[in-house]
Amino acid sequence: YAGATRLFTKPTNWYRRAQVGVEQFTTYDFEGNYNRFQIELQGDINYKNNWWSEGGVAYKPIIYSNTVLRGGPRWRWSDEHFFYFFSGTNQSKKFSGTLGYIYSQAKQNNFGLRKYEARLNYQPLNALSLSLAAEYASNPNKTQYASQQDYVGITRYILSEIDQETLSATLRINYSFNPNLTLQYYGQPFIATGSYSNFNFVNNPIAEDLNERVTRYDNNQIGFEDGVYSVDENLDGSTDYSFDDPNFSYVQFRSNLVLRWEYIPGSEVFFVW
Repeated sequence: YAGATRLFTKPTNWYRRAQVGVEQFTTYDFEGNYNRFQIELQGDINYKNNWWSEGGVAYKPIIYSNTVLRGGPRWRWSDEHFFYFFSGTNQSKKFSGTLGYIYSQAKQNNFGLRKYEARLNYQPLNALSLSLAAEYASNPNKTQYASQQDYVGITRYILSEIDQETLSATLRINYSFNPNLTLQYYGQPFIATGSYSNFNFVNNPIAEDLNERVTRYDNNQIGFEDGVYSVDENLDGSTDYSFDDPNFSYVQFRSNLVLRWEYIPGSEVFFVW
């Protein structure tokens, strides 16, 4: 890891403080494999009215993963460009808000991310605070893990294109009866969908070119019936292997209510409903 930061601490007519920095880091696994190289430029600013902004850009020309194929060989992702920007109002006020955007795009459209965030915070009393955070994300991927099957003694790692979307909203309410007793509520409706298509299998998992990394099934090799994909890879008229339709649609409401009593400094008791 290496990095450098420039601080601007002398207030001006339009900001109170600001900073800009650059950092670079690399990672290796326990076998000594060179798994990641990333360089990032980032900065933040606190305006004269105490509003703020922060953002950054990053480039990742080397990205390997040991877990994508779930027990299979090391996998290479395509080069990635990454960008984020957040801006918000004065957080010392009773009411404050934040808007944010995250963008990621890999070479050859291997994967991507578009994420939008909005947060609202309200503290009408010293003892009471409320917050609401909403997020929407679109996360397409051309090489999403789908299954692994045996084919003439060889493990086929089957991947797929996926159109994945998630939507959530998180509500938090905290009320302090006294310094030692707090009531906390958390609630989150969560929706996620994933649509799989254009199945392929791993050919050379560490190839730089995506088209060499995987091989797509043609229409004569793969068929779909009653929720099951059947593959005739050698085109001899019989099914070589099959796997279930991985499409998903997930809806859940997560919540909890906690009464926290701090009866000894450093220790806590929780009552959960």
